[in-house]
Amino acid sequence: MASDDSSKQKAEVLPPKKQAEAGMKPPTDMLPPKPKDDPTPVIKDALKIVEILHKKVVPASKQQEFVSTGRSLDASLSNSDVVPENDGVQRSASLPPKTPADQDDSEQYIPKLRRNLHLLREDVVKLQDLRLEVADEVAKHITPLEKLLKKVDKGSSTALTKGMKKDLEDINKKIFNLMCQVPLLPKKLKKRGELDAEGGDLENDGKGIECLPGIHANEEDLRRLAVFRKVSEKFEKLSIDRKICLLSFAVFPENQEVNRTMLMYWWIGEGFLPDKIKPDESTAPDSVKPKRVFRLASKEKPCEKDRREDVVKAILDEFVEEKLIEAVENKRKVEPNSYKMAPFVHSSLVLITQEMGLFSMYKKGEKPSMHKSELNKVCLVEGSSSQTEAKAKKMPEVKLIETVFNVSERFPDFAFKWFSDDQASSGNKSLVRLSTTVYKNLMVFYLGRWERTAKRHIEVENPELMKHLKHMTKLRLLSFQGISRIERLDDAVCKLHDLIILDLRACYNLEKLPEKIDSLKKLIYLDITDCYMIDRMPKRMSWLENLEVLKGFVVSDATDDEKVCLLDELKNLTKLRKLSITINKGGLFTVTKLFVDIEDFDNLEKLKVAWGGINDHKKEETSGGGANRFIRAVTFRSQIDISEEIKKQRAPKHLPKKLKKLDLQCFPDRELPLWLQPQNLGGLEKLYIKGGKELTGFKKLPDKATECNVKVLRLKFLPRLKVEWRELSETYFPKVVFLDKYQCPQVSFCPCDGIGIWRKNRQV
Repeated sequence: MASDDSSKQKAEVLPPKKQAEAGMKPPTDMLPPKPKDDPTPVIKDALKIVEILHKKVVPASKQQEFVSTGRSLDASLSNSDVVPENDGVQRSASLPPKTPADQDDSEQYIPKLRRNLHLLREDVVKLQDLRLEVADEVAKHITPLEKLLKKVDKGSSTALTKGMKKDLEDINKKIFNLMCQVPLLPKKLKKRGELDAEGGDLENDGKGIECLPGIHANEEDLRRLAVFRKVSEKFEKLSIDRKICLLSFAVFPENQEVNRTMLMYWWIGEGFLPDKIKPDESTAPDSVKPKRVFRLASKEKPCEKDRREDVVKAILDEFVEEKLIEAVENKRKVEPNSYKMAPFVHSSLVLITQEMGLFSMYKKGEKPSMHKSELNKVCLVEGSSSQTEAKAKKMPEVKLIETVFNVSERFPDFAFKWFSDDQASSGNKSLVRLSTTVYKNLMVFYLGRWERTAKRHIEVENPELMKHLKHMTKLRLLSFQGISRIERLDDAVCKLHDLIILDLRACYNLEKLPEKIDSLKKLIYLDITDCYMIDRMPKRMSWLENLEVLKGFVVSDATDDEKVCLLDELKNLTKLRKLSITINKGGLFTVTKLFVDIEDFDNLEKLKVAWGGINDHKKEETSGGGANRFIRAVTFRSQIDISEEIKKQRAPKHLPKKLKKLDLQCFPDRELPLWLQPQNLGGLEKLYIKGGKELTGFKKLPDKATECNVKVLRLKFLPRLKVEWRELSETYFPKVVFLDKYQCPQVSFCPCDGIGIWRKNRQV
């Protein structure tokens, strides 16, 4: 018995790897494992313990907010139909965790550890060479986690002690450090010719994105085809700006959907489109017209509407009419907003781009690779990080690069290094003081996703490299869309005084924007949608005088008004025409307060509001004790005071005068207020109400049809909304021509098709 005890004692001390080397067999009652074959059972065991801790320590009302999100899960968030938790609809498991601003201290540790374990489990199943090391490291933490669970079970309270928090934080740091090492291995050990696939998480069933070599590679055969001649003829008839816009489709894989907004961002950044369309541009003398080949052709008349979006749509409609691209039809869209290119047209344009020297990605008989083109464009493709050109000294003439566009690379860190201090010094470090612009040609730095879906995971493993942004002083477009592990923007971004577009959409780890964001004087488009960790806006955001589109503005419980930008302060943005807001604040910030704050946004045309993350659940009351009675009394009194203050709030005088589209998500009240009733919507043309478990209907039915101008109506996830089709179409919204009804069981007798769509005479 003594020998058995001794053996068991040693087995508890030695990790599995050492036990195997010593020829020892671990006791059968130990949790870890079988590390030589697969470390995932070890991680699974750790996760089971953490899951139990999560259920015991985190209140049930908040557990759904911390749904586990691996890389492929949190990235797969659908931007269009996801409805936050308080809408009465079950939340998608792919939604990344919300900001921990409304959590108490105990609730922050376990969800963080739980999420990191999920991330680790997704990574290690793909990496053979780390299997044993990962198993050994995680096995060390099984016993401490078991002991912690026993302490929680024995204790009278589920709150974590300081010691428990420290233990969890120490384990979490070690797990996180181990997780950070995992993605580094594929780039170092990947053999030539292999693809960086991630199972089913990538496009094309997990295979790498690459063009079919059988079409454009056979150049002689392709040139003999009628389709090539037709494409060439149509191409030659286009104006210069249209030619360059069409050729940009050559960088995307054939038959892949490309979003109109992304194309607009890219074309503006390149200078294919002007910053502003001026009415007199078509009549300007030749001496002042754009000289550069990638500018808007001077002989073309601008659109009637003075908007870049309209110019882009007109260009794409022209390509569709000429059958050079195809509009991607979506029954739930009034009109298409994505496009794709057929294989033979795509291959024909690949040859044309090679002749012009615009993009250099394709080599005969090889998969796409990264090269600087004759016209100074660089496209990052899958495996670029393994090429010799990834090193700054090997990429020729970095100073001349105009565009860096990420087509399919998942680890684009190396592109930052091209623009480092060392590269700018030309080998003479002692004489380098960058007082002048070094990379004055670089206008587009697009490292993020161009795909609307999140199947391609992108990581910046070393966010410190962003300090090199300070050398890109002529940059017009910066996109980090969908890139993981960026927790904050380096202050270097504030030196980009020519920046027009800053795209940070779906940077799930981003926690903070730079305080001096107002330095971006020329910024027109700012997108921080789906940046769930950001809980406050910098004060100087309201000083961006040229800002026209702001997506993802957060209204939170932050109380430091001197550093936080408030919603009503955005009225200083006199050019603002598109705004989307996330409201994570309750109390006095009611629907009434919201519309009072925005009533003077004179140029606002499109408004999207999503209510989510408001902590309004009732805390469990404990019986007995004078202190508890005092706390309940104070809380009750404060609630009365808030109710009295809410009653004193004045109603907004009107909606923003130019408002055409209103999108309300997770509406918190039982009824729409008076100023949102159909008869008071003014010139509004599109009304979307998506989510609202309490919303029961509109006010009392008017005696006659309203003069409401709403033509497009979307009603989704409204389980209590009760209204009949005749009331909707004849009284409330007599001009409606498109209805999208989804999961609204009491919206009855609507003549919709099988998916809930109705179009009047199929004209829209």
